[in-house]
Amino acid sequence: MSQFQDLNTRIKLNPETYFKYDGGEKILLKNIYSEEGLSIKYDIMLILYELIHWKTVNELLEPWPPDDQQKILAHLDMLYDSRIVITSEAESATVPESGLSENLGKSIHINVENHHAMLRDYVRMAAYRRAIERAVTPQTIALDLGCGSGILSFFTAKAGAQKVYAIERRSDIIYLASELAKANGLDAQIEFLEGASSHIKEERLSPKPNLLVAEILGNGILEENVLEFTLDARRRFLAPGAKMIPAQLDIYFFAFDTGLIQSRKEEVDEFKDLYGFDFRLLGQVLCSKATTRMDRYSPMVHKTMSQPVLVKSLDFMTLNETAFANRFELVALEDGQITSFCGYFKAHLDEETMLTNSPWAPPTHWTHLIYTLPAPRPVKKGETVSMEVLYDGALRVQLMD
Repeated sequence: MSQFQDLNTRIKLNPETYFKYDGGEKILLKNIYSEEGLSIKYDIMLILYELIHWKTVNELLEPWPPDDQQKILAHLDMLYDSRIVITSEAESATVPESGLSENLGKSIHINVENHHAMLRDYVRMAAYRRAIERAVTPQTIALDLGCGSGILSFFTAKAGAQKVYAIERRSDIIYLASELAKANGLDAQIEFLEGASSHIKEERLSPKPNLLVAEILGNGILEENVLEFTLDARRRFLAPGAKMIPAQLDIYFFAFDTGLIQSRKEEVDEFKDLYGFDFRLLGQVLCSKATTRMDRYSPMVHKTMSQPVLVKSLDFMTLNETAFANRFELVALEDGQITSFCGYFKAHLDEETMLTNSPWAPPTHWTHLIYTLPAPRPVKKGETVSMEVLYDGALRVQLMD
């Protein structure tokens, strides 16, 4: 008997699911926390694409003949058991009256993998904790901008802050953070505010915070309009003379050679027979362009072709620009070729505490911003290469010559 006897049950594909096409007639579906995946036929997948949005079981079955409906129901049962399909009842968990329920984790259907990785980044955690403990006094009113799981709020409250405002736009994440605060006895000190910070009225933060703590750093260094949100919060929420953690961000780039010259012909040929169609023109267009990706640069694997250059320094206490474009030059260390450029950051949390994802520093959970040219660029020792770094909500870099 199907688990979906009630045809009015609302169902949806779990956002924690990923898909992998194996080149044949089947597609692998897998929840990121599951050891095993489900391999289903492509024609069933075409039906399940409807579940990108909430639908009742009846809405999904209605267009199909009875025999096909039973086949779809059987697949839904398997997908539900594998947490690839979720119901609206499962997503909207009931808030426990107090404490941290043993079953709370089972009722929260959100992607906490990133938060787990950040919490296990002991370099990051130690740096933030040290800076927060140095800044907090019994008079501190703090703002945690984009609190996520709440760890920076918890550090601040534990350090003795009078009050902490924790802003988070996602309702599921802020629910998780508030439950963790209760479980750790910190809910009296921390006030959680749900919504994008730009939509929260400044009157809700009274008295005004005299300390802002924020995790604004990403693999792409500056992502998701973080400058706009940070400067808006500083202007509207903070008391005059308030401290900010981090206080300053320095952005560096350098050139390197992967040591590998990838065959563009092979990459284009991959598009020769894609789902039975010739997509080589698309492959040729892709291979003719520079690419940006988040990856790790390894000094042990790749050849560094220039010294790192400071391309932009942002003082969050005085910064007013929410977009910028800076030209800079890199000098080739030796004869050879440049295939890529690597960007990393140094975040000054306070006067004595610096956090970086430099390839030559202790590793963190952050990767690097890698910009790869469509073809290697030959260089001679001492030759300069002109670049430009831009920010307009996200950080980008491009070759100028």
